[in-house]
Amino acid sequence: MNTQKAYRLHGYGGPEQIRLDDAPIPSPARGEVLVAVSAVGINPFDWKIREGYVRDVMPLQLPATLGVDFVGDVVRLGEAASRFAIGDRVMTMSTRLGAYAETIAVDEMILARVPEALSDIDAATLPIPALTAWQDLHAAGEVQSGMRILIHGASGTVGAFAVQFAKAAGAYVIGTASAKNRDYVLGLGADAVIDYHTERFEDHARDIDLVLDFVLIGGVMDTTSRSWGVLKPGGAIVSASDPAILGNAPDGLRGYFPVIEADAHQLEMIAGLLASGRLTSKVARVFGRNELLKAMDINQGGDTTGRLIVDFKRS
Repeated sequence: MNTQKAYRLHGYGGPEQIRLDDAPIPSPARGEVLVAVSAVGINPFDWKIREGYVRDVMPLQLPATLGVDFVGDVVRLGEAASRFAIGDRVMTMSTRLGAYAETIAVDEMILARVPEALSDIDAATLPIPALTAWQDLHAAGEVQSGMRILIHGASGTVGAFAVQFAKAAGAYVIGTASAKNRDYVLGLGADAVIDYHTERFEDHARDIDLVLDFVLIGGVMDTTSRSWGVLKPGGAIVSASDPAILGNAPDGLRGYFPVIEADAHQLEMIAGLLASGRLTSKVARVFGRNELLKAMDINQGGDTTGRLIVDFKRS
């Protein structure tokens, strides 16, 4: 059998542009392995690609198989691939899409081993959100104990990891979130939570060393431009959504827009924290493989706390 089921984008627009097709099974190139996908995480990036928001910076040859985050088992080794054996459980964020399929061929150097103690579902909560949180937290320099860090979108899938990483480093953490998620964010370790619906964070946050902005541009508030005023001299904002920050930092302040990398070492370290109980992740809902488009719609609608996961072993 030379074909597999794959969710492929046939044009830009709504959900009807994605179909569950019969597609060729990829053959792993030199240094690659073929992975049988067990579970995938749903990201806003998925529906932004579908809508065409990134078509100019990320042109695709259609039809193109979507999907970035995945967990699965190695089923075939390409030439010179030696890091893994057939049957090893692995995970990563794909650098060229293709995860929303029964199999994916991927460079073995970006794959992280999944600890035995983690289920496929729990592991699938990690790749993009956890790597984004870790790399953004450290983009402006090492976090020092006692630093004051403001995290916008603290209850989101990325923000929740960032709160935990910052607290583990000894920072004083203030998070912005809705009132319904206040207890959740405090439970992650935040020292204070500001309800962005009813409070202006500028009225409560002062002398901040670092702002992590995980709120989408065009959302509830323009958090980036408003956050410059809460920083102490030499402070920094790291934005996950606004590349313009690189050119508009006021004098004496710093702005960063990191490009997130599929770092296998970092991902294995984070997975170890989750497996040992020193880190927590939240699964909002698990869908069967045939419900992937529904999961994307729910992700696009927002208002969920935790990760949306699709179990590819469950149709």
